[in-house]
Amino acid sequence: TGGIGAAGGHEGFGGHYELPNMTAYCETCASIANIFWNHRMFLMHGDAKYIDVLERVLYNAALSGISMEGDRFFYPNVLESIGQHSRSPWFGCACCPSNVARFIPSVPGYTYAYKDSDVYVNLFISGETTIETQNNKVKLTQQTQYPWKGTVNIGVEPEKSDTFTINVRIPGWAQNKCVPSDLYTFHKVVKEQAGLKVNGKRVSPNIKDGFARIERKWQKGDTIELNLPMPVRRIIAHRDVKTNRGKVVLQRG
Repeated sequence: TGGIGAAGGHEGFGGHYELPNMTAYCETCASIANIFWNHRMFLMHGDAKYIDVLERVLYNAALSGISMEGDRFFYPNVLESIGQHSRSPWFGCACCPSNVARFIPSVPGYTYAYKDSDVYVNLFISGETTIETQNNKVKLTQQTQYPWKGTVNIGVEPEKSDTFTINVRIPGWAQNKCVPSDLYTFHKVVKEQAGLKVNGKRVSPNIKDGFARIERKWQKGDTIELNLPMPVRRIIAHRDVKTNRGKVVLQRG
């Protein structure tokens, strides 16, 4: 899930590979902090592996901290329960509800980035934005039902036709890499790969640091289509995670 913090007593990390399930702490605030950290690491290094972790936390460890109705919250987010855990409307130390309230409206700010003339598409979320690069203004419009479906359509409208690079993230899980370490791995490798089209024609751009770099002369009306394989897959933990030996987790996408 991307949750961090194995021990509740000191709200912190445990020993090496100490990752309990029923007593996992995985505080909601810590998950949001994990997103902050990985976003800043991405801004420093430009590597998509940090966005991979950010996205995993966003859709799992962070969102589990709030109910669908938006009025009940988890402080710790355990990974195993027999019904003894439930969300609460408030806490004596109410850091998690307020953190969620300020974080969710900020999510659009993680979707894109730019450096000089390069534009980065980090997250796949419907909406539109205008990015002011070094030499241009570029309007991007995303249409997608991700994470329910793996098709992402991006409309490109530069203020003036120009040559620059749009970097589209190819998630690590779409390249058979579950996480950016050996802590978790897919049980089996799948052959289906992510596909990219520009103006309806298939392209095979160079992938650098997890981003497909599409460099061309862009003009109004250009489109990018990304298709991500979304099979249900089994994930296994590193053998030193004793609580997960003999267990698998299912992940879609």
